[in-house]
Parts: sequence; structure tokens; C-alpha cells
Amino acid sequence: MKVGDLVTLSAYAKQTQLLNRWGHGVWIKNPLMGIVVKVEDMGKKRYYSKNESIRYHVNWIQADGPPSRHGKYGFSARSSPYFFRKDLKFVSKS
Repeated sequence: MKVGDLVTLSAYAKQTQLLNRWGHGVWIKNPLMGIVVKVEDMGKKRYYSKNESIRYHVNWIQADGPPSRHGKYGFSARSSPYFFRKDLKFVSKS
């Protein structure tokens, strides 16, 4: 994934407790879409897994998109909310 890619939440993210709000209801008819605006590499530190070493920052096209992988809770107040690769998937061209 790179800057400028069109993404949506993955099936994994929609099943998590903090993001399941965006997996049901109004988003079924009008799917949530966003654009990757920043890719941040955290480096090779021992306490980051392969999935956690790269963080993706997304601007959602809809106004009510999730601010971060932690939903609208305390972590979203951070200065730099992010998603992991397994939280996102590419939007199909159809």
C-alpha cells in the first residue's frame, strides 16, 4: 500500500470491537472509503511485529469515518491516529 491508494476497512477490522460500528448499518449501502495520505515506517524494533512496523494514515471521504484503529475512543485523541495494514484493504475497481 502506498500514498494515494483508495482503501476501505478490511473484514478483520469490521469484526473488532472498536471498529464494528463501521461494518454494519448505513455503511453496507454506501461503503466507507478513504485515501492513504501518509505511510510511516516505525523501523525494526524488537517490540513491533511485522504488521505493526508500518502505520497508515487515512483521510476518509465520508465525514463519519473512524479516526484511528481504536475507533472514537481515547486513542483517537492522539496527534497522529493510524491504521495497520491488516485493518485496511484496497477498494475494488468495480
